[in-house]
Amino acid sequence: MNHPALFDAFPALAQRLARAPLLEGPTPLQPLAQASQSLGVEVWVKRDDLSSTVYGGNKPRKLEFILGRALAEGRRELVTMGAMGTNHGLATTIHGQRLGLTTSLELFPQPLTSVVLRNIKLFQHFGARINLSPTMERAFLRFRYWQRLRRPGACFIPAGGSSPLGAVGYVSAGLELAGQLAAGQGPRPQAVFVAAGTLGSQAGLRLGLLLAGQDIPVIGVAVVPLAAANAKAALNLARRTLALLRAADPSVPELTLAAEDFVIDPGQLGPGYGQPTPAALAAMDLLSRQEGLSLEPTYTAKAFAGLCAWAQERPGQGPLLFWHTYNSARLDHLADQVDPAGLPEALRKYFLAQ
Repeated sequence: MNHPALFDAFPALAQRLARAPLLEGPTPLQPLAQASQSLGVEVWVKRDDLSSTVYGGNKPRKLEFILGRALAEGRRELVTMGAMGTNHGLATTIHGQRLGLTTSLELFPQPLTSVVLRNIKLFQHFGARINLSPTMERAFLRFRYWQRLRRPGACFIPAGGSSPLGAVGYVSAGLELAGQLAAGQGPRPQAVFVAAGTLGSQAGLRLGLLLAGQDIPVIGVAVVPLAAANAKAALNLARRTLALLRAADPSVPELTLAAEDFVIDPGQLGPGYGQPTPAALAAMDLLSRQEGLSLEPTYTAKAFAGLCAWAQERPGQGPLLFWHTYNSARLDHLADQVDPAGLPEALRKYFLAQ
């Protein structure tokens, strides 16, 4: 069983924060030799895509503490929301099922890609209950409606799992990275690049690194408009996460956090959320051809495109670290078993149009 770095650093938290162990160990740091040569700067990757062989990426880190509390409180159902192809929703469904929990998803439309269509099929395969609203605002209102009614036995998880409790998983990730650097498993990066949507990964990482005494910039490459992904929002989440940790264990140091601690790069968003950009597609192609790594166009390709742009603007200023947050467990064979005719009518139409 994987013992999180957070509990190594602050042992009292192991007795005060419930956790459902979903990760299979620290994820490796690896050099990207060919990509480094192409970009003219030393580049490494943190392989959170390998966090779980069931369903990896950044979501299991957040869900460990969220689902741990849900089980401790006797919850039977998980309710969350997201875009139509939400990786968070899929991870919640899969890992919830492993723990005997059902999942209900409040979804809203997004641009169609092969990943979105595959995930819709996987929702069906893993037994999620699905409601598709016409807009993000309507989906959020439905989510809040059920939350305010306090649906019996339900645990309500915000989009992306980016609550203070979810961000605790990435505080542990930041401490994990600091431990790997101290052990000589990789060089200290000049900057870490991670996709920034609901901000839980960036806020937690930065906080974890600061708690480890590592003042390494964590650059959140925005995949949503700045109205949602901005330094003030990241700061607020980090402060609430730190407060949660200190309430559970006063030995966790008090830190003075500022908006300047959270760097947001808005340059890769393109036309909007879920809209592939030429730079993102080029980043996908580069890592696939040269390193055999699979990205997707909504989050990770834009994050790596942000790293590429940074490297081009600052030649030779490395090393740089790319945090790979996309699941690499192969699930296509399960999606292929799903007949779209069995999907809810609101989703079935997207397959008839293909």
